[in-house]
Amino acid sequence: MKIIVVGGHGFVGKSLVKRLMDYPCEVFPLSRINGFDLTDLRSTKKYFSDLKPDVIVNCAAHVGSVHYGLKYPASIVHDNLMMILNLFKAAQEECSNAMMVNLIANCAYPMHSDIQRESEMWEGMPHNTALPFASTRRMIYVVSKSYKEQFGLKSKNLVLPGVYGPGNHTDIERVHALDGIIIRMINALKSKNEEFEIWGTGKPVREWCYIDDVINIIIKSIELDNKPLIDPINIGQKTGYSIKELAEITANIISYSGRLTFNTNYPDGAEIKVLDNTLFKKMFPSYKFVSIEKGIRKAVDYYQRVI
Repeated sequence: MKIIVVGGHGFVGKSLVKRLMDYPCEVFPLSRINGFDLTDLRSTKKYFSDLKPDVIVNCAAHVGSVHYGLKYPASIVHDNLMMILNLFKAAQEECSNAMMVNLIANCAYPMHSDIQRESEMWEGMPHNTALPFASTRRMIYVVSKSYKEQFGLKSKNLVLPGVYGPGNHTDIERVHALDGIIIRMINALKSKNEEFEIWGTGKPVREWCYIDDVINIIIKSIELDNKPLIDPINIGQKTGYSIKELAEITANIISYSGRLTFNTNYPDGAEIKVLDNTLFKKMFPSYKFVSIEKGIRKAVDYYQRVI
């Protein structure tokens, strides 16, 4: 089996490539690092034609923190739409028997969805702080469904919560809130700062998935009898933590005793983003996720080594 990992040198992509090396398959990580440009249709078609993959895992995205997204909305929407359209067009024309595995961020859900259910994805607008990126995540589903109906191109669409853990960026503008808190608090501890600033009110509740769990589930979905799953399925635990709680857990793990403060000049985003796990439990009934405390501890160990 040949597997292309698009965005194969990013956080999720490189972790997936590393794990796939243990399996009896050929793995090809593709990204700008090795000359692959998903915004260029001709280039994308050439790679797909030469490699003829059996599976394409789409880990490619132009994404960052809420604050990064507010700064570069046009670039984010343009680049991501171009990548999605080129990915499906190239796959349909050069390797139409390949199975696509697409990763969709849970910001695609309506802003007022406390518990995010797959059947309710279109029942409202995404939150305005994530609208450019979130809208392109919705388009992954639209494009995959369209290509399945017209050309028979097979897809699996997995909806992810916030992903964190070893291997992520160290630039706090390019990571989600949890890794950002861990990085900044480690630096605060090193600098002996007596206060740690939380960006926003600390009240928003988010669900998180440790990187190893994400990789495990992607691989399990590839192995799942090669069945397409056009309709999205949440990789969910139906459990969330407030930003304040995450900061408190991190402080306890690294023994940071400074006072937590809140900079409300930063936007909070949606109040609650927690994924319903009904469909996930039916598909993977025995799967056990890494606990938030264990995951944060592993992330702390990693960042203490690299920053």
